[in-house]
Amino acid sequence: MILLIALALLFARLFGYLFDRFNQPAVIGEILAGVFLGGVTLWITNTYEFLHITYLSEDFRLFADMGILFLLFLSGLQTHLSHMKKMEKSSSFVAVGGVILPFVLGSAAGLLYGLGPMESIVIGLILIATSVGVTVRTLLDLHVLDSDVGTTVLGAAVIDDILGILLLALVMGIESPVVVGIKIVIFFFIFLYLGLKVIDKILNLGDAIHLPKALLSISLTLFLIYAYFAGVAGIAGIIGAFVAGILIGNTIKSRKIIDDVEAIGYGFFIPLFFVWVGARLWEGSAITMDTLTAILILSSILIIVAIVGKLLGCGIAARLSGMTNRESLQIGVSMIPRMELALIISSSAIAAGLITNEQIAHQILAATVILTIVTTLLTPLLLKNVFKKHPDRRG
Repeated sequence: MILLIALALLFARLFGYLFDRFNQPAVIGEILAGVFLGGVTLWITNTYEFLHITYLSEDFRLFADMGILFLLFLSGLQTHLSHMKKMEKSSSFVAVGGVILPFVLGSAAGLLYGLGPMESIVIGLILIATSVGVTVRTLLDLHVLDSDVGTTVLGAAVIDDILGILLLALVMGIESPVVVGIKIVIFFFIFLYLGLKVIDKILNLGDAIHLPKALLSISLTLFLIYAYFAGVAGIAGIIGAFVAGILIGNTIKSRKIIDDVEAIGYGFFIPLFFVWVGARLWEGSAITMDTLTAILILSSILIIVAIVGKLLGCGIAARLSGMTNRESLQIGVSMIPRMELALIISSSAIAAGLITNEQIAHQILAATVILTIVTTLLTPLLLKNVFKKHPDRRG
């Protein structure tokens, strides 16, 4: 595992540097480093069966999970709460538009493809939630994360994740959406509303403890606690990490830790997350030729509907909320990526028996993996182009 991590960091930096030299987002290089390393380790494992090495193990997944948590924590640290409140209307509009249209289009596409009603609903659910990891990284690189567009995207991503979880609970029927909703409200009341009132006192412990980097340790403790309890509340840990970042970021003391958090995140954990994303391309590589065609067709449908659904749903909603045409396009593109929640929804639906046909279940899961890889690779390129001229750097 130690060697795998070392190689992941080395190749992530090498590939990222090459893409940066050609004036392209470094994150694409880091993802492609994962594709390369995932393929190499798969070949080694298949050739020498006694050497079972993979970037898709649970051990490496732990490091990758920490990477996405750090990325969202950093985005929270650099987001002003007052700016988020200002963009509350546009975030809500974009979130609703980004849920309704992808869900309707995805469900309709499933029916037209020949899937049953329940399988089609699962397709619609898969296309709802945005993964802001790659978007945040790209917006940070473009220095527009704290713009009106960046703030709207962050707020909308949190809301549409929550809506996606509520809809999944409704469809699966395991837990009442009302119960899930109450848990979410309690989480935000305790960890955001009450947190704002006590955060300064908690961070003062960092000054009271006369040890090197004590404030950093207190801040990281809070960030991990928030991520944990967000998961307990039924929402993604990344939302908890983002909320913790907002709380700490709106204190004066945040200036003392942000460089250290960036050093830990960008220097270690965050590149490992993007390497893991790329390596996922090789997941389920034992696909036979009989099913490959069906998977590619379904993947193509999902990718097209995923892009069109977010571009139109989020873009039109942003325009209705008062954003300019250019800002609306930027927001639509920013909301395209799918990742963790799409995979959670597809695997949870299969585990719950919503998809009874084993072959169809395998096709949907494989198509979801391909969807996450393609949208993750495509978004940084599109974002760079839509922000290329006259970027919005307000905020």
